[in-house]
Amino acid sequence: MADERGEQPTGRLPSAHLPTAYLLTGGDAAARDLLVRGELRGGGLPGLVRAHLGRRLVREAVLAGTSGDPWWLSPADVAAARELARALDRLTRAERTAVVLRWFEGLDDAAVAELVPGAATGGLPDRLGVPATELPARLEGLAALAGQRDLTADELAAEVRGARRRRWSRGLLAAGAVAVLGAAAAWLPGALPAGTPPAARATTADGVAGPSAGPARGSLVDDDALVAALRARLDPGPDEGRLVYAGDAAGGRWVLFVQTTTGGLVSSWFTGPAGADTADLVLSGASWVSGPGPAAWSMAVGTPRSTTLLVVTQPGDRVEVTPGFVVAADGSAARSFSGVDTQDGVAAVELPGAVGPPALAYRVVREDAVVAEETPTSYLSDTSWTAPPGTDPGAARSGPGPVDRTAYDAALDQVATPTGADPAALPVTVLGAGRFPAPGGLTASAVTVAVTFPSGAVVTSTAWTATGTGGGRIATCGVESHPAGTDLATLTVVTRCAGYATDSSTFGATTVVVAPAGTEVRLSDDAGADVQTPALEAGWAYVVDGADDITVFEADGVPGVVSRAGAGPFG
Repeated sequence: MADERGEQPTGRLPSAHLPTAYLLTGGDAAARDLLVRGELRGGGLPGLVRAHLGRRLVREAVLAGTSGDPWWLSPADVAAARELARALDRLTRAERTAVVLRWFEGLDDAAVAELVPGAATGGLPDRLGVPATELPARLEGLAALAGQRDLTADELAAEVRGARRRRWSRGLLAAGAVAVLGAAAAWLPGALPAGTPPAARATTADGVAGPSAGPARGSLVDDDALVAALRARLDPGPDEGRLVYAGDAAGGRWVLFVQTTTGGLVSSWFTGPAGADTADLVLSGASWVSGPGPAAWSMAVGTPRSTTLLVVTQPGDRVEVTPGFVVAADGSAARSFSGVDTQDGVAAVELPGAVGPPALAYRVVREDAVVAEETPTSYLSDTSWTAPPGTDPGAARSGPGPVDRTAYDAALDQVATPTGADPAALPVTVLGAGRFPAPGGLTASAVTVAVTFPSGAVVTSTAWTATGTGGGRIATCGVESHPAGTDLATLTVVTRCAGYATDSSTFGATTVVVAPAGTEVRLSDDAGADVQTPALEAGWAYVVDGADDITVFEADGVPGVVSRAGAGPFG
């Protein structure tokens, strides 16, 4: 079922491989291109690797980080990530792929060798100058420098369609089915801050680990007819599907199967109201995870009124849940977790409001230590309802306008979604609005908003939308936090906006400037070179030439940093 924006229920999205693609290719644009090529080569991690090893480039790109420094990484972590980037650049393509698969995706040596024939991982940590035990955290820190918020799954779907059309027109690919991708939010199940310890996992005799090990749990595990009927609905795989959980909890009916596949596991959830007939249970879709699986399997079902989460971890573990980030008065954002009732390693909780990833998260506590912090491995948005009309955004403080409603909603959602807050309940000021030329000959309408949280802190966000003969585009740009007491009348925001043309043929970046009327803004790179002083129209301007190199600015002599997608308080 689709929500009011036409988004499909989904588990892990193909676009969740964006950090992996970034580590493999060395740049944001190249990573996005690899995602599309990976879908054309069969999809998933195997398709991504096949497409990467088959690339024909004059030279390899260099991992430099193009999205600002993520808020959760310390300066020391960022410096370490950049040093690792330089070391990765000295490896061959196959060696680099082996490193990413082994220590970022968590595949064992046999699985790496299957995807990268002839690859040997033994001496690679020494060549990188990083102990093997530290490589996963260091790679996560480096992957965090990617522009992870620039690409949604809907955009990836459009790019795959465009790539298929282009290949078909050259006679290289017969017309066929187009991949159907899921909801328009790229999120990363199990993405942890650097240094978070991995969970210890129990293993069965057949190699199944963690929460999948041991006998199935739940009140319906002995209902042979139900289990057989649902197992018959699973996609064919190497095995028939191990039943992990089946039962009624928190007003819902939940059934989880896990299948083993190359390099990882595939989970399939069936959900519906408690007591629902087998035929009425909804299959959420397969969710692939690498290695032995997550610390816990989890499924969330969101409605406009509430969200229900079920977590299956190892017996004896405790589960704590958060509905989203809390923005403190100094502008920092952090999650606050609360314990929920956990029996035999299974926790079920109903939360008010429609909250989902990346706001909704849980952590697993074992022997009084947090062993994992994750977002749900699967999420179903059951919002078959009519959305209430939004409030009038009002006039913009700066810029010629117009205040495009679609761009306004996207900018506001980018701030509200990670906090789990109702956008209608947040005070919003439109700082600026105007138009700029977007890739593919389109004209984009951009809107920058400032959202004030109960702590008094302010978070700014920019988004743009454009429509052409090939369809429409909605893209979010940078997010940035400001402490309580920030004067919105004098605040200047400079943001990098980027995206593809509707036919996926062109990728481009634009720097958008929003300032109080009469302010002089100077743009430059980190070294203070290539200074540009754009002419502002009512406090609004855009810069296309050299936009990707612009990282800092001065507004009437006051310094600032260009906000970029992937940076800011919500990463």
